[in-house]
Amino acid sequence: MLVVAWIGLGRPNTVDALTAALPWQQVTTTTTAPPAQAPASAPAAAPVDTTDLTTPPADVEGPFRVVRVVDGDTLIVAKPDRETRVRLIGIDTPESVAPDRPVECFGPEASARTTELLAGQTVTLRGDPTQDGVDQYGRELDYVWLPDGRLLNHVLVAEGYAVEHTYAAPYAYQQHLRAAQQQAQDTGAGLWSATTCGGVTG
Repeated sequence: MLVVAWIGLGRPNTVDALTAALPWQQVTTTTTAPPAQAPASAPAAAPVDTTDLTTPPADVEGPFRVVRVVDGDTLIVAKPDRETRVRLIGIDTPESVAPDRPVECFGPEASARTTELLAGQTVTLRGDPTQDGVDQYGRELDYVWLPDGRLLNHVLVAEGYAVEHTYAAPYAYQQHLRAAQQQAQDTGAGLWSATTCGGVTG
């Protein structure tokens, strides 16, 4: 049939010319567009931390009466069944009573400030599932809230009586304590002052 068409159409000399001359031959050119690229997604916004450091969470224990302050970061509370030695999570204060270590710069001041905040008071407590329940010395590891709702751990760091210290794993209030420490450093509060320890306690 192509031969007849070739003769009848004046002997076109190329296949393209023959194809163009055939009225019943439809040529369709398809151009494949490159796949559309998904628009670049914007970076995810950082989560907004709405933690309230002036109101204890609903699941705290207590209130318990403070029996006495051992040093800047340790206290003893009266629970219904026993007196319990409590170590504050996420902070470290200079040593003031360790029998095998010398008194460190700002240790007495830190102990005095904790005593001032807790003398004659009751506190509420809460542990942290990211931390051990007790430390190597048998002290219960807790966050401690003052009667006015403030988190004692945070107050001591913010005022320059303690430094933030992550012992084994990140904990619930880590970023808050680190921010409080940075502010204390920037303002030269407490042990960060050049007239006290300049940030070097040991």
